[in-house]
Amino acid sequence: MPPGGFSSLRHALRRRGAKRQKRISAILRTFSHRRREEPTINELSQAFDTRAFGAFFILFGGLNLIPLPPPASFFIGLPLMFFTFQLAIGRPRLWLPDFVGTKRLSPERIAQVMDKIGPMLRKIERLARHRYWLEPERLLLLILGWYSFIMATIVAIPFPLTNLIPGISVALVGVSISTRDGLWLAAALITGLIGLIVLGAFYGAAAFAIFQFF
Repeated sequence: MPPGGFSSLRHALRRRGAKRQKRISAILRTFSHRRREEPTINELSQAFDTRAFGAFFILFGGLNLIPLPPPASFFIGLPLMFFTFQLAIGRPRLWLPDFVGTKRLSPERIAQVMDKIGPMLRKIERLARHRYWLEPERLLLLILGWYSFIMATIVAIPFPLTNLIPGISVALVGVSISTRDGLWLAAALITGLIGLIVLGAFYGAAAFAIFQFF
């Protein structure tokens, strides 16, 4: 299925009276129960179905809201780079090799993410809807893929403060492509731009101070 077909498929299913898809927040909450067996990436992907790109952007972007030592951002950023790169090269569905798909995520870690982003994500999902979505969609998704890949690369840099705002931006991109909402897409891009300015100013000032010292 081409990327541009997701929206038409969703509308066709609704016209036929198909059951409304569960919200991504509800699916993540299901997998966060601590008594549940650790889910694999494949199991999560199957649960998200055609929204796997958006859902993994939300999940792995949201992981950056959990306070972790700097090297941890590298291990969050790598899978995020893998997911975003696939959207950037135009894959219609997320592909997972066995060594990635069989990896397990602890329910405790998913619960931590949901504790951080769950309330806000549920509010966003209630507000999000198909509107102001730019066409052609295929080109837009390619551009968003490359944008998200750049943000994910910044997330993977194991320096303090580099992962938070880019991670939020990728998560918001995930919301926008899951719902085809142009307003949340604008919020994602504005957040990313602010993040780049803040990081540039912070590390620029730090570099200037070091050069002044020497």
